[in-house]
Amino acid sequence: MIVRDHDASSARTLGRHGPAGGSLVHQAVVHGTGRELAAAAVPYLREGLLNGDAVVAIVSPASGRLLRRRLGADASGSVEFIEAARWFGAPMPTLAACDDRAGRDWWPRGRLRLLAEPVWEGRTPLEIREWKRHEALLNVVFAGTPTMIMCAYDAAALPAHIVSDAARTHPELVDDRGPRPSDRFVDPAAFYAECNAHPLPAPPPDAARRSFGGGELPGVRGFLTAEAARLGLPADRSLPFVLAVNEVATTVISEGGGQGTVWVWSEDGELVCDVGDPVGRLEDRFLGCFPPRVQRPGDAALWAVRRLCHIVEIRSGAGGTRVRMRLKPG
Repeated sequence: MIVRDHDASSARTLGRHGPAGGSLVHQAVVHGTGRELAAAAVPYLREGLLNGDAVVAIVSPASGRLLRRRLGADASGSVEFIEAARWFGAPMPTLAACDDRAGRDWWPRGRLRLLAEPVWEGRTPLEIREWKRHEALLNVVFAGTPTMIMCAYDAAALPAHIVSDAARTHPELVDDRGPRPSDRFVDPAAFYAECNAHPLPAPPPDAARRSFGGGELPGVRGFLTAEAARLGLPADRSLPFVLAVNEVATTVISEGGGQGTVWVWSEDGELVCDVGDPVGRLEDRFLGCFPPRVQRPGDAALWAVRRLCHIVEIRSGAGGTRVRMRLKPG
């Protein structure tokens, strides 16, 4: 695997390859009632409309109705409302979708002013950890872009640890007194590493296994296709799965130890695949997390893999590197 090392400051610098003319503002507003949410969000959205920003609210239907009433018909008609449940599917595909829409529709109009209400209900512990990581990644992926993001956290409905970590992943907090720096904010690289402190459990004993080396990728692709069918992955989802694993295996051969092992199994309704490189070691804190506009060498393959999968986990150390990819059937 590729051995690279980028600290948080270099990641912020790389982020400046995005649109010029602004810098990221990333805030969290912790509220207990709809009234408290509106008290922070309505002035924020109105200010964006007055400034000519691209104003977008990705919120629940209930919050959308509340904000439309408070804004009034004229103002609310100028805000693009997106239903949160449809937008917040999986962490990295959501980040990619936001970057795509920003580059295509929002930044060309000026500054993007986004109100986001992430969906936490019904998430597994792994998904919650990855969504927290997503919040930290926003600070580096959108650094140097003309973007404001206000993330809403409902303290009355969410577990305390989710609300608490909002202060660690957002540089600013907002309350009825306005925005202020978060004294608990954690460097995104450190938060990312903290997420990776959780070891990956070993594949189950009955996981299908195949070793590979140079010239053996066609056989690996055939193996993956057969396992996907055996484990019930729909045919239209099989190709993205095979492509994602093939990209990682190709990287192991071309830039890592030259040989590795693939494990495939089903878990909690998802198809799961590990690719292990017993030799290669990764030092990059944000491997595959930056979109093409940032133009980091070597990132394209892992960025594509992250977009294709529900969740991608990477662990690397003295014993080599393991990449775990999870794909939902639908």
